[in-house]
Amino acid sequence: MTMVGNTTVDPLAWAEAVTKPEIDAVRNPRTGHVLNVRRLIRAFRYERAILLRQRLKALVKSDEARLVCAMCGVPVYLACSTTKRFFFRHRHEDGSCPAVTRTDLSEADIRAMKYRGAQESGAHKRVKALLLRSLSADPRFKDVASERTWRASEGLCGLRRPDVSARTDTDRLAFEVQLSTTFMDVVLSRKEFYRAEGAALVWVLPFFHPSYRRMTDDDILFGNNSNVFVVDEKSAAASERAGTFIMTCWYRKPLIQGDKIVDEWVERLVCWDEVTVDVDRQTIIAFDYGHKAARLREELRAARLERIAAAEATERQAREDRENELREQVLCFVLDASRDDVYLPRHKEWLLLNDRLCSIGFGLEGEYPNLQTATRIVHLIESARAGKPVGFRYKSFAELGHHLIHQHPELLLAFGHMLRRFGTRDALYSDDRTGKLRAKLDAIRSDLTQDPKYRMAKDEERLCAFLSMGASRKAQPDNDNRDQQGREAA
Repeated sequence: MTMVGNTTVDPLAWAEAVTKPEIDAVRNPRTGHVLNVRRLIRAFRYERAILLRQRLKALVKSDEARLVCAMCGVPVYLACSTTKRFFFRHRHEDGSCPAVTRTDLSEADIRAMKYRGAQESGAHKRVKALLLRSLSADPRFKDVASERTWRASEGLCGLRRPDVSARTDTDRLAFEVQLSTTFMDVVLSRKEFYRAEGAALVWVLPFFHPSYRRMTDDDILFGNNSNVFVVDEKSAAASERAGTFIMTCWYRKPLIQGDKIVDEWVERLVCWDEVTVDVDRQTIIAFDYGHKAARLREELRAARLERIAAAEATERQAREDRENELREQVLCFVLDASRDDVYLPRHKEWLLLNDRLCSIGFGLEGEYPNLQTATRIVHLIESARAGKPVGFRYKSFAELGHHLIHQHPELLLAFGHMLRRFGTRDALYSDDRTGKLRAKLDAIRSDLTQDPKYRMAKDEERLCAFLSMGASRKAQPDNDNRDQQGREAA
């Protein structure tokens, strides 16, 4: 069979709009939002655009349109050109809208012309005969018949005459042989009829190949969870040999390739036992593409999150290593007050260190950052850590406390937090033999968080928190990672 004149699109490719859509904007009547048609269409994969096309057409048929023409307000649905590019079409046109999306002939007129004398072509009769042979080979199928009329149940209207009908102990089935292209209305209306009758509609093709798909093939394929069935001489012979109903099933199988999902097409003979029938969804499948694709998307998402988390952890660790190295350099530099390289005097070395501290948000501000201020902060941290004066010229811890109260009240809060975190608070009071220090602290305790004189300059407070790994700040349950490190260090 020669296959020409067909445009076949990869299901996972992005959908494309026609070059110059007559309707270039649609409006959501519920929200009032106006959407650019070309951007809207390009937001969907091709397979999703086909399903959206079916959904919008079904809603228009039931007077529940989700989109209307932005110019005239007439309900619209998604249509497709012969080259499988999408556009929006009015439900009806009366000449009042400048956008013309329909021909003078109705779909019913075109359908009548198209199928006049063609319903019972030789090819159509041949596939029906093969289907009857296949079903008759399986004793589970009862009432196998051709062209039997189905009348709608009480309270409903209409009738259908499926090409072949049958039933099993669990399912009532209507088989339709699809040779030519069919309007979306036909596909949807038949699904609706058989769903209402509690029966499953099984579309059967005489042949299928994923590289040559007509629009009707896509409607059937994607509307059936990417499964399509073929009945031919090969499958009919297999049914008769096995004594069970067998069809050829083509389906998409999603796979992970690198960091994306790709499809492979599978063709195999399937027994009816392998088929899952869902009357509510009107799907008959041998492979659950939707479920498998969703699982793979979740795997990709989890893998991406894992990679992101690993990269963030690596970067966080690298940042912490750099900060720890810089913290150690500053502490060692201040504590080793005798160091003064002839080529790099002490003050210049401090300026370089402070520039590095500023680059990560912890340096002292100003054109001339005071080394003495940094030295005082380092000595305060080391004194709190050691439980005795370090760098301060006092013999007892209590004397240091008195000094801070009178000379550097802005350091008291940070000092108190560090004593608690480092576990050296008792050392301060055990050194206070006269009790005068405790009395002074009790007298000013209520002012520590209120009086501005007990507040460090912001840049000094940040430097102290950095060098003490957060110990100079009040511990919080949700404190950042540096505070957590400070707690662990304490």
